Amino acid sequence: MILRSMPAVSAVLIALDEAHRIGAAIRSVRPWVDEVLVLDGGSRDDTVEIAREEGARVEAHPFDGFVAQKQRATDLARNRWIVSLDADERVDEQLGRALSAIASDGLPNVAAFRVRRRNYLDGRALVASGWYPDLRLRVFDREQARWGGVEPHDRVITEGQIAPLAGHLHHDPERTTAQLERSTEAHARRAAESLVKSQWQPWLLAPLGHALAHFVRKVVLRAAWLDGHRGWRIAWIGAKGVALKYQLAARGCPGEGES
Repeated sequence: MILRSMPAVSAVLIALDEAHRIGAAIRSVRPWVDEVLVLDGGSRDDTVEIAREEGARVEAHPFDGFVAQKQRATDLARNRWIVSLDADERVDEQLGRALSAIASDGLPNVAAFRVRRRNYLDGRALVASGWYPDLRLRVFDREQARWGGVEPHDRVITEGQIAPLAGHLHHDPERTTAQLERSTEAHARRAAESLVKSQWQPWLLAPLGHALAHFVRKVVLRAAWLDGHRGWRIAWIGAKGVALKYQLAARGCPGEGES
């Protein structure tokens, strides 16, 4: 009998108060990797306990931004090859088998793999709206890639070769329009803080101009109309978020009660 070793790939997640969904994320990836690492940012719920029950190794560090936290988690992993997963994402079987093949079939001459992410809204997968195909670098050789970007928009950066990977990451299947509005507002506030730190110079029509550009881009270039009323909602909510981002940045943040 030939014993096949588990793939030398680490699945890495950062988490903060994700008890309601981190278990499903871990279960979706655990059969395909030989380590699941969760870096907890100071959860006050049962995130840590659930992650351990699902077989993950848990480390802790106070959350200090998506880019820094994801790089820290990557550095803590035991393996050179990393698959980065958010708590609201799920690995499907096709992607899982592709992860296994990275080790079992020998590594191709690439630094990172591009994965398709399938996004959901109000119980159904989206087909356009800039949300599909939502291509992300999520599987990478940590010796040839690193985390970068501007908060809260983290991304994997590499100068090496990039290849596609079969399968999908299923993103937030339970997301509702109300949840999208809340998360978009939270993202806008974090992005406004980054703008202020970058010494951005405000101009009078920035909120309107950027919001209008976002809306047109979603509807015309990203074919939001193909997703029907959900696509129009995505374009409108996104435009409002962009306007809020520039409004808050022009005021020097913070908004919502002011401090």
